[in-house]
Amino acid sequence: MARQADLKVIIVGGGLAGLVMGIMLEQAGIDYHILEQASRLRPLGTSISLHPVIMDVMDQLGLLQDMYRLSKPMRGITVMSASGRKMGRIDARSNKRSRHGHQAMVMSRPDLHEFLLAKIPPQKLTTGKRVIDISESATEVVVTCMDETTYVGHLVIGADGAYSAIRQLMYEKLKANGELPESDKRPLYFDKQCVVGMTCSLDPKKYPVLQDESCEVKVILGKDQHTSMWILPLTGNRMAWCVGGPDPHLQEEGGGGRGRDWYPETVVEICEDVRNFKCPFGGSVMDLIEATPKGLVSKVLLEEKMYRTWYHGRVVLIGDACHKIVPFFGQGASQAILDAACLSNLLYDLPVASVENLTKIFQTYMDTRAETARIASDSSREFADLIYDQGFKADVARNIVLRFTPTWLLRMITGTINADRPSLSFLPPAKGKARSK
Repeated sequence: MARQADLKVIIVGGGLAGLVMGIMLEQAGIDYHILEQASRLRPLGTSISLHPVIMDVMDQLGLLQDMYRLSKPMRGITVMSASGRKMGRIDARSNKRSRHGHQAMVMSRPDLHEFLLAKIPPQKLTTGKRVIDISESATEVVVTCMDETTYVGHLVIGADGAYSAIRQLMYEKLKANGELPESDKRPLYFDKQCVVGMTCSLDPKKYPVLQDESCEVKVILGKDQHTSMWILPLTGNRMAWCVGGPDPHLQEEGGGGRGRDWYPETVVEICEDVRNFKCPFGGSVMDLIEATPKGLVSKVLLEEKMYRTWYHGRVVLIGDACHKIVPFFGQGASQAILDAACLSNLLYDLPVASVENLTKIFQTYMDTRAETARIASDSSREFADLIYDQGFKADVARNIVLRFTPTWLLRMITGTINADRPSLSFLPPAKGKARSK
């Protein structure tokens, strides 16, 4: 089926999901424009892992080899006590070549964002655009921003994250008409928060692990407390770290509360919990925290929610806007890329951008993606509970899992949650060239 030549897509959100969606539409020959609320793009977070299941798609887009240069392959995950005792290890390379021919990669999130942003023509992305209204007609959709500018297209893709303004506008209309499910009216749930950071370039003589070609993730569990620390060696002689866990302020409110207010002192307060942790790479874990520029430290709430409503009329959601996954091992990012791949294939084959046709492809998109996203969400939450839960039963469960890795965890880490091998129908097949050793 021939692609509609005059199709115009408005993407709201200049994060990873929005940029990948734009890159796919660019190569599909579909016109688009990205609107980003922030006046200056600054990705939150410090490190990200991407799974083998999305590598063929990135290869088709011509991005994979550059992404290899920006990343390290994930070798495994070692879980340790605060005193440095090894509690167990999970081999992230298991079955890495049996299904997808690739291996999970770990990289700097800002590096990935900058790399993807460079692939978007400057005239196709506008910052400082906060969307406040969406109106639809029989033939088009009009997006209005706070500065009173308007953008006209055939459909809107909400790629604006967990607190999506596009989802809120869509849900307000559905709620007014009595069409919004009760579960979608409830707020995001979270009972955990953390502080993340990425060091400046460190001396590899002090930290020889930085010279390793692969990444071994270290997870340090605090004794009789809810705080853990994750450390990930990255390219550029940097290390990413994450300190946090369940927040009693959130738990008292039943999840979904605000948690501790975010002040500079909050970093000190949370990081103080790990001061006595033994650093697996030598020195003190506080050395890594103190070697982190303030601009690369941020607070992250570990929200989760699977929404039932992903589209309405000429509006559709992707990524965190429709399925917010606890951010462990890049499930959120990988699932967002799979959303974009599925939707771009359907848009490429769209004959006419009528509401009826859009409804059909949006439903096909949701039918294709919802179950896999749900499995990814469940797996990520189970792993988070495995790490953060406290008490005798939790200790027993951790010991069993770390000795005998269950199928759900192995599938999550190695990227085999997807039984299929997604591809972009409008581009030549992937070359299938894995990372050279």
